[in-house]
Amino acid sequence: MTLTKNNRENVLFMIKIEKTLFLILLMCFFNTNANTNPFIRLDSTSLATSKKMIQNGTASKQTFTAYQKLIKSANNLLKSKNPTVMDKTMLPPTGNKHDYMSISRYWWPNPQKENGLPWVRIDGKTNPETQTDTVDRKRLGFMGKGVWTLSLAYYFTNDEKYANKAISMIETWFLNPDTLMNPNLEYAQSVPGNPNKRPTGILDGRSIVMFIPDAINLLSVSNNWKDNHKAKMTQWFTDYLNWLTESDLGIKGSLQKNNHGSWYKFQVASLALYLGNKPLARNMVELAEKSLDEMLNNEGGQIHELARSRSFFYSCFNLQALISIAVLGDKVGIDMWQYESENKKSLSLAIQYLTPVVKGKEWNHSTLKPIDLSYLLPIIWQISKKHNSQEYKKLLGKIIEESPQNDNMLEFWLLNTIS
Repeated sequence: MTLTKNNRENVLFMIKIEKTLFLILLMCFFNTNANTNPFIRLDSTSLATSKKMIQNGTASKQTFTAYQKLIKSANNLLKSKNPTVMDKTMLPPTGNKHDYMSISRYWWPNPQKENGLPWVRIDGKTNPETQTDTVDRKRLGFMGKGVWTLSLAYYFTNDEKYANKAISMIETWFLNPDTLMNPNLEYAQSVPGNPNKRPTGILDGRSIVMFIPDAINLLSVSNNWKDNHKAKMTQWFTDYLNWLTESDLGIKGSLQKNNHGSWYKFQVASLALYLGNKPLARNMVELAEKSLDEMLNNEGGQIHELARSRSFFYSCFNLQALISIAVLGDKVGIDMWQYESENKKSLSLAIQYLTPVVKGKEWNHSTLKPIDLSYLLPIIWQISKKHNSQEYKKLLGKIIEESPQNDNMLEFWLLNTIS
């Protein structure tokens, strides 16, 4: 076919248009990625699939039930007062309400002392006095889960009222000079009568790192999320990460051998990845790999967690942290899933120690409460995705079948899609 002059000019014009559009799309791609931080916990593909299925009516009954529960919870949050560290009535030693403070949950007044001091530990038995509004722990949990719920509601509905409330809660807890929390946990999980600061309190920061970075990513497309919000939150996260890695208490926290040490590594790796410090994130994943030798016995039992009065819960709790770190390892080029120490310790070994319970085997360790298989849900789901194993898929199905419809199950159905 011979092109006429007019046809040739039209073709050249279309080529120029296509090149221009390509360059514009390329610029948009780089600009978008330059202003977007990686997800820590969320899987963007599964999330988008869930949203599409909810919108077109093809979501499972369980997913739609979880969605309805999410919206109900988000609507209740719209009417709630924003929590702040300024609302506590028990002051930290600094006298500064901006310093976060909590009391360790398993500690009780000493019955042998008239004044009850110093408090003594009863593992697994929560003292209700430690969970009141006199300190910050309850408010921190409410804030983290609240922002998470609202940001997900915004993602699924595109309704700005949810973004507005989530952003206002972030402003109150982190950004407003009159109400913000200082970026440290120096007085977390304090014990009355014990003047020493406790590195175990760093676990409280999990309520921030598990929820807020990913929530911010979901909120970042809202017209109400401004550049100064991002800049100030980036600074808060940076200051908190510096405290975790440079303060005396943070360094002590990094040396813990049990679930506290694992969740410490998760927090540092997550914030490092979110802030673009991949070398630090990789370092945490490598430290988590090396920690398996000290954490596991030869059968895969978690030595420190099996000694607890709630041994099944804490074994799952610690393993969830390690699995979460392995997911972060995928993002920085480290395959923790396949790691095996010289003593044959590995994630797979730890999982294999727990899974016989799903098949009905008795759990021969202390546990104050009945076994809840849903504690295993995030663990088995992640490893079944990684290995595409029929064995793990069968275990996952049995856990889903036998677990109660609690918050763990509802969040699972909302955030994941099963093929």
